[in-house]
Amino acid sequence: MIERLAELGFSSQEARVYLALLQHPSATGYEVAKSAGLQRANVYQVLSGLTDRGVVDRVSDGTPARFVAHPPAAVLGRIKRQTAERADSLIADLAAVAAPREQAGFFSLRDRETVIDRAASLVADARSRVAVCAWADDLEWLAPGLRAAAQSGRQVVINVFGETEIDFAEVYRHEAPDRTVGGQLLMLAVDFGTALVASLDEPVGAVVTEHPALVGLVEKVIRDEAYLAAIYERFGDQLEDEFGAHLVRLRTRLLPPDRAEELISLVGFGATDDAVADILSTEEQA
Repeated sequence: MIERLAELGFSSQEARVYLALLQHPSATGYEVAKSAGLQRANVYQVLSGLTDRGVVDRVSDGTPARFVAHPPAAVLGRIKRQTAERADSLIADLAAVAAPREQAGFFSLRDRETVIDRAASLVADARSRVAVCAWADDLEWLAPGLRAAAQSGRQVVINVFGETEIDFAEVYRHEAPDRTVGGQLLMLAVDFGTALVASLDEPVGAVVTEHPALVGLVEKVIRDEAYLAAIYERFGDQLEDEFGAHLVRLRTRLLPPDRAEELISLVGFGATDDAVADILSTEEQA
């Protein structure tokens, strides 16, 4: 907790004194110093600073003086509001002096934590709509932000690969990840204006863009996945009669040879399927 308070602007000594007063209300400076493990001379200076900042109150002018800590909700709530106000003001000021960004620009992200942070930030900043394609495992960290977006009136569309319990969005369910080819991909589109595409297999990498053509492409892929899931749910038997399990006869015509072979092995087709064998034979000759 001392480290986390330090992240919000407390010095190490201030954090120790504040925690000590929360645990021992109406304590004297001597008692605070003993509880916090600090020298008494330093504690009185820290108490004076915290009193000036409205974190601590002096409740007795007698000898010795006694102090109480303001409730955490009041102290941290004020810090939260002030930080948000400063950030909003700085965003506006920096935007005013920043050179116009090129429409074609995009940002690369290189590690999993950075991808997760950026995706969560995009969802939190959404104004009208969030659309996503993700594995069920990734919805474990995406779901809280998506739920908050839905509860605040934003449209939330989710294509999910695998089993998950989602009750707050338009959900289109696809096959389990172990029945897919292409690796662990995440696609996210926000407000028809920003898109993130990530490969979450090692080495993790992602791009974020606001280019209209690229955002439109990601939006189209997400919509097409939703269309396919809805159509497959209604007409799955007829589609598999025509194209094989998981549409293998159709998909292998368009996949790279190594991915086509991977799909065939996942679906369980062998060389006995003439249509699939012909496709592989043609690819090998090419």
